[in-house]
Amino acid sequence: MSIFAKIGEKYRAWKQTRIGKVLLNKYFIVGFIFVVWICFFDTNNVGQMIRSRITLRNQQRQIEFYKREIAAMNRKLEQLKSERDSLEKFAREEYFYHQDGEDVYVIE
Repeated sequence: MSIFAKIGEKYRAWKQTRIGKVLLNKYFIVGFIFVVWICFFDTNNVGQMIRSRITLRNQQRQIEFYKREIAAMNRKLEQLKSERDSLEKFAREEYFYHQDGEDVYVIE
């Protein structure tokens, strides 16, 4: 008995089992190929979906960060608008403003 005959015999025996009948069904094979195509080869494949979700999550984090920064800046702006002394202090510290006759020394 040749090796091909043995393989053919094992194939026919396996084809008669319950699993063999399901796996060799033409609808199962076409469905499996369709699922593999959609998951890995389509333009909207699984990898693309994962990358999109990661990008979305990062952008949402950036949005929250910038919202917090805007809120902090608005609080600081309100404080600067309400108090004349704080506005002068801010201008002197950040932009090195000075009055006539004053010398400004910057030490870093």
